Amino acid sequence: MSKTDALYKEILRRRVVSFDEIVGLAIELFGRHLDRSYVYSKYVRRLVQAGRLKRIRRGLYVVLAPLEKEASVDKLLVASKIRSQYFLGFHTALEFYGCAYSTHNEVYLCVRPETRFDPFDFGRFRFRPVFIDDVESEVEVRAYRGHKLRVSSKERTFVECLDRVEYAGGWEECLKSLQNLGGLDFDKIRRIAVEDQSEILLRRVGFVLGMLKDRSMFYEHLGDDVLEKLESKISQQPRYLIRGLPGPRNDRWRLYVPEGFEEKLRGV
Repeated sequence: MSKTDALYKEILRRRVVSFDEIVGLAIELFGRHLDRSYVYSKYVRRLVQAGRLKRIRRGLYVVLAPLEKEASVDKLLVASKIRSQYFLGFHTALEFYGCAYSTHNEVYLCVRPETRFDPFDFGRFRFRPVFIDDVESEVEVRAYRGHKLRVSSKERTFVECLDRVEYAGGWEECLKSLQNLGGLDFDKIRRIAVEDQSEILLRRVGFVLGMLKDRSMFYEHLGDDVLEKLESKISQQPRYLIRGLPGPRNDRWRLYVPEGFEEKLRGV
């Protein structure tokens, strides 16, 4: 077996591989320090020309099996290789947890502003950065198809989807997805929302939790104490659930809720 074939055998197990990983594997296999440019010209270029590696973007490749003609792309694996400090969030996290009402071709990678990257397309997917200062709190490392990836906890996902609904697919998609998000720690949701120090977010979280409690078996065990603690943090001044959209006032959360808003859950 040639060295190129030996290296290919190792990276095939990974399916999606960065150039840095290829260099590390080459050094591990061949037992000596190798220059990066040498690894590229000696191995990577040959594998690309042979149709065994396909470039996703600079420094990132998908590995094709010997009889595979087109790359079979797993969007979560690709996303997990773009940056080392990141987490999968918003609708992408909902998809990871298996509760998303529909699947999306956009993949949201949450990164700090200083580690930004330009959005790019590969296959039918579009990979987009979402800038977030804190990429550590309530971020879990999960096993996935022989890899490890970083994803926001269910509780952080719940709160952030209500905070930036545009990244959760809009209100209807967001609510229908959250309705099926089981295994939540509701007191943790409360703590995350309070720590954000956004009063409109507190109201949104409380209102949506109360709405889902009446409609989803995953929220039946939500205690009144959680809602009461959230309610105690809001002022008397009414706010709009969705900025600029009037509607009847919800007295408990002092929110103007657009007419028919709760109908977005119909049909689930």
